[in-house]
Amino acid sequence: MTSKAVNLMRHAEEKKAARLLAAKRRDSFPEQQRLAWSDTTCQQTVDWLQQRKEPMISSMMIYIPFRSELDTTLLIEWCWRNGISVIVPRCVKESHTMELYLLHAWDELVPGAYGIKEPDPATVKRWDLAVQLPDIVFVPGLAFDTRGGRLGYGGGYYDRFHDQLRLAAAEQGKQLPLWIGLGYEAQWADSVPMDEHDVAVDAVITEHGMTRGRAAWI
Repeated sequence: MTSKAVNLMRHAEEKKAARLLAAKRRDSFPEQQRLAWSDTTCQQTVDWLQQRKEPMISSMMIYIPFRSELDTTLLIEWCWRNGISVIVPRCVKESHTMELYLLHAWDELVPGAYGIKEPDPATVKRWDLAVQLPDIVFVPGLAFDTRGGRLGYGGGYYDRFHDQLRLAAAEQGKQLPLWIGLGYEAQWADSVPMDEHDVAVDAVITEHGMTRGRAAWI
């Protein structure tokens, strides 16, 4: 085995161990504490959106919370009240890719891949990236660092989706949407192990507010 192969194997093991540790830590937070942090983070996100110099967004892509992930409920409902399109992903397990759907109400969700609530493809309208990009993409994570590092779940769904987003943006001659992590302040790490294909976040919003990553211009 070459030294490069050994290093790659070690890095893969390092990421696996980091995921297990970060998941265990996030799961250890009491439910009521997570909900309180989530509500405050959602309000911090709303405050940031309202204070931006740019015009108010018309659409956002956002995840439906699962297990101990930061709960995005309040942010989604704020979007509905303010006429902002809520775009939600659906995982296609066979190809490890994501499809997008325009969500109008909670009862449009059904159990999907991995037990995550997802839009019902039989009744919910697809969102076509070739026609319109979301203004902002909010992503979950197990851990984040201040350089923009994001530790995902290992399936590569968001990284593959970012490739689709980049191609759609190039075809339309547009900038990529902001790529922003949502998490708890307790999820910060000194350094997140990253591969070349891993997508860094532009910023992270927690209950303490926004911390800029690779994009200081936000």
